[in-house]
Amino acid sequence: MDFSITREELLHGLHLTQGIVERRTTIPILANVLLESTGGGVLIAATDQEVGVRRRCNAKVKKKGALTTSARKLYEIVRECPEGDIELRTLENNWIEVASGKTIFKIVGLDPKEFPAMPGAPTGKDAGATVVPVALLREMIERTQFAMSIDDGRLNLNGILFERPEAGKLRLVATDGHRLSMVTRPVEECPEGAGVIVPRKGVSEISKVIEGGDEPITLTMADNLVHAQRAGVDLSIRLVEGEFPDYRQVVPERSERRMQIVAEELLAALRRVSVVSSERTRGVRMQLNGERLEVSSVNPDLGEATEEMSVEYDGAPFSIGFNVKYFIDVLGVLAPGTHVEVVFNDEVSPAVVRCEGDPGFVYVIMPMRL
Repeated sequence: MDFSITREELLHGLHLTQGIVERRTTIPILANVLLESTGGGVLIAATDQEVGVRRRCNAKVKKKGALTTSARKLYEIVRECPEGDIELRTLENNWIEVASGKTIFKIVGLDPKEFPAMPGAPTGKDAGATVVPVALLREMIERTQFAMSIDDGRLNLNGILFERPEAGKLRLVATDGHRLSMVTRPVEECPEGAGVIVPRKGVSEISKVIEGGDEPITLTMADNLVHAQRAGVDLSIRLVEGEFPDYRQVVPERSERRMQIVAEELLAALRRVSVVSSERTRGVRMQLNGERLEVSSVNPDLGEATEEMSVEYDGAPFSIGFNVKYFIDVLGVLAPGTHVEVVFNDEVSPAVVRCEGDPGFVYVIMPMRL
């Protein structure tokens, strides 16, 4: 194989492989990237057998073929090369030569025949593809990904539920058992379909694919995989097995107390009082009385903090405790000037956060005893 490619094009293609290849693996080929030249350019691929990516790059192909070498080391080499064209060719015994100007690297490779086959996305009218504007999907992921569980013992919560509850609507839901974030948005090209759980690593890679530009992304599901395609990139992700909790039962149907406030004002106050909160529980108390909200934190080992602010509140005096991180996470992803409504029932029932003028977003937080 022999081809030349611009540094920028190769660097961008290799960048998408870095979060997928395994640093420590019992299968050496999984630490490698596959470069395969065709008449139309070069295909760059990487996989850990759970998540795989392929990106088509423009290149001047002199001799067709394939090579595979360390994904991380090749990325480091290309990153240090000056602007301009880079030439890659295969040598004997699967070695690879990388030439950039007067600099030449010769690095070890493996037989490309050992690289695992990667499934392609289904095509045709029966594929059930969902085409999502990237700005919309970025917002939906941003408003849910922080609520994913990091508990390896609860794999069905270690991801985001992608659901199409009805034609023309896409819903993303994430929960760790203590809070739940759900966002529903209208999507024109979105057929009705069952929900699938995209794992944490897959969500992270989708976020990379939708960085920059405004070309939409196409999502298709088949054979326990979800495929995400955009701008010459094909990302395949093995879905999480297991049932996602019935999130509909988590959202309270009624509410006795309602508080309204500007999101960044509450966020700033919570960040200040949380400085002295316990690192283990992160507990903060909210006390409502008339149009006054008092947030406070008490830590016997450090001290205490209290802050008062004005709010709109229509209930009786009330006090409740929360893990402050759960509030900070959601308030931190809302746009400046957003008015939020927080509804409560009692000290042991979950609170619900909604945004004014956005009925498609719901955030539920379980309280804690302080």
